[in-house]
Amino acid sequence: MGFTTGFLGGLTLTYSLLYMSLYVHRANRNVQKTLLKQQANLLNSVVEPPPPLPEPPAYEVRKAGLVEELKDHWNSEIEKLVRNVQTTDWAAKREQWESTIAATWNKVRSSQPAQELEQKARVTAEELESSVKNIVAEGKDKARTAAKDIERNVKDAVTAGKDKARTTANEVKEKVVQGSEKASEKAQNATREPRLLELK
Repeated sequence: MGFTTGFLGGLTLTYSLLYMSLYVHRANRNVQKTLLKQQANLLNSVVEPPPPLPEPPAYEVRKAGLVEELKDHWNSEIEKLVRNVQTTDWAAKREQWESTIAATWNKVRSSQPAQELEQKARVTAEELESSVKNIVAEGKDKARTAAKDIERNVKDAVTAGKDKARTTANEVKEKVVQGSEKASEKAQNATREPRLLELK
């Protein structure tokens, strides 16, 4: 710990101890002063009656200003609102609103325009259903024809592939036969004795 911090720490500790001791001493002196005053008054009241207390001053009633009246009115309204919120039975209110809304809905549904609207909605729903069924049937027909076309194309491709494979196999056979004939000729030429002109 450095000199400055040690000095300041010691100074602070000393000052706080001195302050606390003076504060306690002053508090004790005030208590003693009060006790001595009470005892002196008590002893003096035995010998001489205490003087009568002065009459309290007359208070003048002043009317509050406009701002204060507005504040009081505002506070009273807020108090009423909070009290109403706290004392309201919300379950009963909810049931009351539900019954009112249900009765209103029943009246609206039983009215002539609502019935006409409901019939129009039914007709529209039936038309929509029939149009959807027609679209689905057309889609099924298109899918069937497309499937048949695909099947026909596949069959044609398969038959064309078979024909190509046959022709290719025939060509390969011919080449093999020609190759075997050439090979047999070469073998025969290799087995016979060479002639004089063939020698090089």
